[in-house]
Amino acid sequence: MKNILFLTFFMISTTFFSQEKYEYYGGVKLNGKDETIIAYRLVFTEQDGKISGYSVTDLGGAHETKNIVKGTYNSKNKVFTFREEDILYTKSPISDDMFCFINFSGKVKLVNDNSALEGDFKGLFKNNEKCIDGTITLIGSKKIDKALNKINKKIQRSKKVDEETKRKVNPIAILDSLKVNTLIKDQNLNVFAKSDKVHLEIWDAGKEDGDMIMVYLNDKPYLNNYKITKKKKVITIDLKTTNVFKITAVNEGDVKPNTAMMQLIDNDRVFELMSNLKEGESASITILKSAGK
Repeated sequence: MKNILFLTFFMISTTFFSQEKYEYYGGVKLNGKDETIIAYRLVFTEQDGKISGYSVTDLGGAHETKNIVKGTYNSKNKVFTFREEDILYTKSPISDDMFCFINFSGKVKLVNDNSALEGDFKGLFKNNEKCIDGTITLIGSKKIDKALNKINKKIQRSKKVDEETKRKVNPIAILDSLKVNTLIKDQNLNVFAKSDKVHLEIWDAGKEDGDMIMVYLNDKPYLNNYKITKKKKVITIDLKTTNVFKITAVNEGDVKPNTAMMQLIDNDRVFELMSNLKEGESASITILKSAGK
């Protein structure tokens, strides 16, 4: 019995520890365009040569888009491939079938987030027709963290910078804030749902300061003057073809602006976001039933 338990533990441990997680930041440049670099984030796990994760294009920008990523890695010849397969969410008004997905293949040495990832990529529509090609240049998050920590130490030690400015320009905090999808005034986030029913959770992730919001579903009031607390408010939605949630800030509480953490749960897929609004401002989330369902 002990041998069986040990073997089971060994197999579970081996499976768990053989899975490696990687995170890269950088940019992509499209062929034939100007020198503008589009911010890009790539997060994935590698297990037994299989790659799975997500990418975020135009990170923190007006057209931020999160895609499912799949691929392979050959540890012998160091060939790394990945492709963006499906949209999880986008702030862009373009429809699901008009997006150009990145397909990359190149030699990469995956070493605990320290390695670089760069080379040419092919752009393909969802139907595999060619769109815009380009180049991708990414750096492992550990290298970025080390660099940002050095910069932050210099800022925090400076006697020429006041405490409020030090807090606002903290590069580590700024990078962390980019990991959360933030909705500001008049922005709309399009989410492509796979299921017939989703759950929307709303709460205050920081100090409760009296923030109040109005929530509308397809222009009809759903929550009136709702005070955000640390306790999650769960809304369950039976999806129609199009479902638009509008969040309006009633006030700004004791600490400006009005912020609310939200989590949209679509079966095993989870979308985290935060509204950041002044009094009277609104942002929205449009939940679309995916055509692939």
